[in-house]
Amino acid sequence: ADFMFHPRRNGDTAFVLELKVNDKPEKAIEQIKEKEYYQKFIKENSNRKILAVAICYNKNNKKHECKIEEI
Repeated sequence: ADFMFHPRRNGDTAFVLELKVNDKPEKAIEQIKEKEYYQKFIKENSNRKILAVAICYNKNNKKHECKIEEI
């Protein structure tokens, strides 16, 4: 994962961020799930919400795409 954001307070949301260039957000979310980057959050705090966040940049059209899924 490119970044993992650990909650500081009980009840806050943890999230895993994957950044991609010239790729689709669905592919980045798939990578987060396949490699199980979120397992540390599950072990530490099983009752917290965990988000998989993908941000993709297209060099050709200079646009970003984003997708967020709850794990």
